[in-house]
Amino acid sequence: MNSPNVERGSCRFKTVEGPDGKPIIHLELFHNSVTCLNGIAIDFELLSGSTMAQAENLTDAANDRILGVIVSKS
Repeated sequence: MNSPNVERGSCRFKTVEGPDGKPIIHLELFHNSVTCLNGIAIDFELLSGSTMAQAENLTDAANDRILGVIVSKS
């Protein structure tokens, strides 16, 4: 996976309240390390009825296990 079409970057997840008041999980990239994602926001929509506490538990678990993001261009 060391192709010139692959970029890797460190990241973390953050629970935020969406514009409709529902919790969403936001992906934060560190140091603009994935240039093809500069200026792009990545958020994850949760199932209807998910609570902020559930979203925070999911975010905590993701931050404990996920080191970074890998983006491939085709």
